[in-house]
Amino acid sequence: MAKKSRQPIRVLDKNNQKGIGLPIAIFVITVLAAYAVNMGLLVEDNAAGRTEYITNLRASLAADTGVDLGMNVAFDPSDAPDYAGGVTCSSNAINYSFANDPGMSGCSAAVTCSAVTAGGKTIYTITSVGTCDSVSKTAVISAL
Repeated sequence: MAKKSRQPIRVLDKNNQKGIGLPIAIFVITVLAAYAVNMGLLVEDNAAGRTEYITNLRASLAADTGVDLGMNVAFDPSDAPDYAGGVTCSSNAINYSFANDPGMSGCSAAVTCSAVTAGGKTIYTITSVGTCDSVSKTAVISAL
């Protein structure tokens, strides 16, 4: 039986080691940190956009509701369909506050009416400016 010769175990000096694991780990951690920061910025931007959208929607709804209320004042439903009592149209603004509605708190509507006669017909134009948290939207409707 042949005797195997043993080779000595080589001990590497720490100064001579050339590994790539640490630089790769630092690179991966840096990339993941940048990704996390960007995701946070995207979420924040999305939330701000959603808040702005909701405020604009609430102002539009306040304006639309103001126009409906203005139509109800101008054309009194109890006098329909012939409006023998006449149409109530005033250029003085009627202000409505929606403070009692939790979804519309901080919102209001200012409604005005104007009348123009042309060709024997009177055209009534009702304008409503809805305001919510310093955002304003306008709705206009005309009726004969």
